[in-house]
Amino acid sequence: MNKTKLILAIHPVVILFLGLIIAQVLATIQVHHSNLDLYNTLTEVSSAGYLAIPNTQTMVDLQKFGPAFWGGLFFTVTVGAGISLVAMAAAWIWVGVFLRQKSVLVFFLSIWAGLLILLNSNGFNLMPTLYFLLIAPAVFTLTAQRESMIGPQTPALRRLVHFAPLPLLALLWFTQFDKDMFLDLRDHLLLSNHYGRKFSDFYYTYTLYPAEAFKALHQKTIKTAGMVNIQSDAQDQKIGRQLAANDYLPLPNATDADLVISQENDHLIFQADGRRVFQIPIEQFFENSQKVLQRFSTECDRNELFRQLTFLSLLIGFPVMLYMIFHAAVYAMVYFSLGRPASVLAASIICLVVGTSVLVYFQSTRGRSIPISDLSEALISDQWQARIAALKIIAQKKLDITEYPSYPISLNGRIPQERYWLVRALAFSRRPETFNDLLFFLNDDNLNVRTMAFYALGLRRDPRAMKPIISAIEKSDNWYDQMYAYKALRSLGWKQKRSR
Repeated sequence: MNKTKLILAIHPVVILFLGLIIAQVLATIQVHHSNLDLYNTLTEVSSAGYLAIPNTQTMVDLQKFGPAFWGGLFFTVTVGAGISLVAMAAAWIWVGVFLRQKSVLVFFLSIWAGLLILLNSNGFNLMPTLYFLLIAPAVFTLTAQRESMIGPQTPALRRLVHFAPLPLLALLWFTQFDKDMFLDLRDHLLLSNHYGRKFSDFYYTYTLYPAEAFKALHQKTIKTAGMVNIQSDAQDQKIGRQLAANDYLPLPNATDADLVISQENDHLIFQADGRRVFQIPIEQFFENSQKVLQRFSTECDRNELFRQLTFLSLLIGFPVMLYMIFHAAVYAMVYFSLGRPASVLAASIICLVVGTSVLVYFQSTRGRSIPISDLSEALISDQWQARIAALKIIAQKKLDITEYPSYPISLNGRIPQERYWLVRALAFSRRPETFNDLLFFLNDDNLNVRTMAFYALGLRRDPRAMKPIISAIEKSDNWYDQMYAYKALRSLGWKQKRSR
């Protein structure tokens, strides 16, 4: 087999995998570094007598390689896939449409350089910069070389037919996009089968690690603060109370904290990473400390654009990556029996059929409209989709689930997504007996159900929930549980206090 035939036989997903490998190496480093920083922070927080999230028995995982690697997969299949696919598309356009015109290459390079500048517009941001510096040039160069070799040998019409299923599927799936789409995907495509539940468990086990790596300060559960040169003990304590009320935990001698506040006459100076961010009159901080701290978080945030690109890659890059991998798998299975042209066409047709079939199933099971008068009957339906649809309507309209005769039966929901929506509906019930029902769901086998139970208890604003929630945090070995439990505590009016 000569070089040209070898290039023809290699599926473009091979180049995509190169981009993903580079992304995985970078993502693992990024998440591991973030994990170690968080571990050091939580050690100081715990030593100071505060409640640490994740707790002391869970935070030891932050030092391990596994969470960094598996957590890094999130960045790999989102921003890593997104950058790789855009670089591949740019190379295809440059070679196939503009026939390697230098002016077009300069245009693409200008966009690439502009993104690098924007990523660092609020201070140098090493890891996001490396994603663009290392992935895009490598993938673009290899794709351009491949396209230059195969371009003249493949008729334009045939290439159009090969690529047509991708935009067609994207257009069809876009019709399902709304605020409930991700929850419905979880309920109807993941939690409804064994392998989907395994994927869901994996997702909720490892995604908090990469999330912590690029959150803005106000999005983090725990932040630390240090105060220096405050002119009186009374002022120091007053500032400390305001900080703790916003989850910026004051630490003794913490000059390397997320926020360092110093006083200069009647002004407070806000600093981060050894640089002055801004200064304001002391009284302005006491008048609205939440607004001031939000401003501090915004002005220190270097990852806003990176988060936006990651989310966009999740919506577009991730599904396109899945399509290409599935296409390559089908192509490989039939290549030696059908040859290249027929196998590529067969893979495209099969991808279109499978993608459309999954869409039809998904669309047929979600968003059922049930009249209020029929909710009682739907709650005892043999079809789980009908029961969930009824529970969703009850939760959305804030109806009291206990008024339906089937409520005792619903407490023993057969599938996790049914129990999830039952618990969500219980957030709006004020009957005393439902408080204990919610406490029962704190020990559910399914993570989604447990976290919704914490959320519901927070919404109910019943201070009796504080003690069992704190107990659940202390016993928990799951970071996701602890995060939702902590948010519930804060919703109930609980505040961090140093115990030593």
